[in-house]
Amino acid sequence: MEGDAGTSRLNLTDESSAADPDAASPEESTRDVGATVGDADARAGTRRPSWLGNGWVAGICAVLVLLAAAAITGGYYAHRANERADALARSDEAALQAAKECVTATQAPDTAAMTASQSKILECSTGDFGVQAGLFSSVIAEAYEAANATVAVDELRAAVERHNDDGSINVLVAVRVKITNSEAADQQVGYRLRATMAYDEGRYRIAKLDQVTS
Repeated sequence: MEGDAGTSRLNLTDESSAADPDAASPEESTRDVGATVGDADARAGTRRPSWLGNGWVAGICAVLVLLAAAAITGGYYAHRANERADALARSDEAALQAAKECVTATQAPDTAAMTASQSKILECSTGDFGVQAGLFSSVIAEAYEAANATVAVDELRAAVERHNDDGSINVLVAVRVKITNSEAADQQVGYRLRATMAYDEGRYRIAKLDQVTS
């Protein structure tokens, strides 16, 4: 009996296993657990959303296209603005130079230079001043002869005052001259003129010339 009892105690595990036919072996349990985990990972991978969906990609592409278009448009308008600024600067410089040359022509140094000055005045005038230029030249010539005058330009400066809607440019010209005549020598006289410069036949000419009093 003692021998049987000992044998029974030693075979307790086997008897328990045999008593529960549905119990899995350790190896089978390990395989089942691994399969379960694998299935869970597979399901999680299937359900996991991508980091960027199609909507996000399309949105980013649209933003990039808009940024590129804005850069191109901005560059175009900047280029056009630079072109306009350059064209305006060239126009101002041409108007200033023409105004200075024409006003200088009205200050002929003496009667000997009067003929050349008259030709220059006629050449650089248009509009109302063009109509007056012939008479103006004749009056100047008579005044020189009557007073035996000579004129020396000490200073002549010009600056653009404004751009008019009709395309003309107002130029302010400051002149300081030294006049010698039969009554006095080296009289210094300074005055300012407003020359309205109009673009005519490929160049700027004085269309109107007024003295500025203030």
